[in-house]
Amino acid sequence: MKKYLAYIRCGFLEGCAYRSTFITGMLANFIQAVVLYYVWKSIFTYQDVVNGYTWEIMKQYVFVAFLCNSVFSMGFEMSIAERIVKGDIILDLLKPLSYRGMLFFRMLGTAGLEFAATFVLIGSVYLAVNGLQYLSGMRTALFLISLFLGMGVKFCIQYLFSLLCFYTDNSYGVTKAREILTNFFSGALIPLAMFPGVLRDVVNVLPFQGIIYTPCCIFIGTFSAGESMMSILLQIVWIAVLGLLGTLFGKKAFGVISMYGG
Repeated sequence: MKKYLAYIRCGFLEGCAYRSTFITGMLANFIQAVVLYYVWKSIFTYQDVVNGYTWEIMKQYVFVAFLCNSVFSMGFEMSIAERIVKGDIILDLLKPLSYRGMLFFRMLGTAGLEFAATFVLIGSVYLAVNGLQYLSGMRTALFLISLFLGMGVKFCIQYLFSLLCFYTDNSYGVTKAREILTNFFSGALIPLAMFPGVLRDVVNVLPFQGIIYTPCCIFIGTFSAGESMMSILLQIVWIAVLGLLGTLFGKKAFGVISMYGG
């Protein structure tokens, strides 16, 4: 376990070393959140309620979605593809550690840095806009649990997409495809409750909602206590399912290296 914990430090130092990339990504997400804030504000100028959402609920959702989307915002597909092309991936696979475990604990170190910086920024803005009146101790505790599990869901999805880099040189396309799917189906842009009937039924059976929509609904109170617990349980189930898929797909993807002689 100590070996894995060392990767948390590596991930943290990596985030500090590439802080310009992190800051640029966070600012991009923040600009998106500001744009969405004023778009929804203009919409609610003419309507009091939209699909069950009032302006008071929506402005909370926008800020909390930004926080969830900024935590673990740095993907690792392109770095994996680079190591595959250079052949350095062999060094990772030969280590007496789980390859996925190394990636996960490195992600935790990076995510810790991202969470700390984003929490200070968005926490200040959230309190300035919404104040303390909507905060609840129980909801906040469940939100933090759901946020951590959402990171697990996102990691599992990223890991599956990263394995595609063993089969293609177009890592940029793989990364962008994953980002588009994640942002759209996770509720980063629009709350999933506002999706039309058929599309809403589809996203209900996908794991993406556990990344942003579930933590947001728990925090802002649109989920009851029972719904919150069921949503958290669903996140755990999806982590188990995606983890199993990652194990099976990983064995096949790693075999491609030996086919080409490493």
